[in-house]
Amino acid sequence: MSLPEDTVESWLQGERSIPTNVASWIEALCFTHESADLLMPKVDPDAASEGDDSVQRLEHIPSYSYHLLRRLSEGPVGLRSLFGTDDEAAVFFLVSRGLAERKEGDLTITPSGKRIGEIQEFPS
Repeated sequence: MSLPEDTVESWLQGERSIPTNVASWIEALCFTHESADLLMPKVDPDAASEGDDSVQRLEHIPSYSYHLLRRLSEGPVGLRSLFGTDDEAAVFFLVSRGLAERKEGDLTITPSGKRIGEIQEFPS
């Protein structure tokens, strides 16, 4: 799809409203790019040797995903309640990592997610 440059410029300048379908498309692209960045594998350089599939992979869990994971540790969460919220991107992250799964209309925690979602008590 190609648009006249002056149309896009008028949106950017606030002279015309961005159509809802275009704004939704741009938002979906943003989620896609964010998800792609989150999926980039991270490898511990001290443990890595080329071609070694047993290398421990280190990955940061974004706080918004961790908070949803903690909620899931208390019980299933209805998927419909997550649509259109900040937690919608967290669903993709958690499911793609095997930390949560979709069951019927709910999002539930997996055993791997339960281990990560637990808060460890340290001796004083």
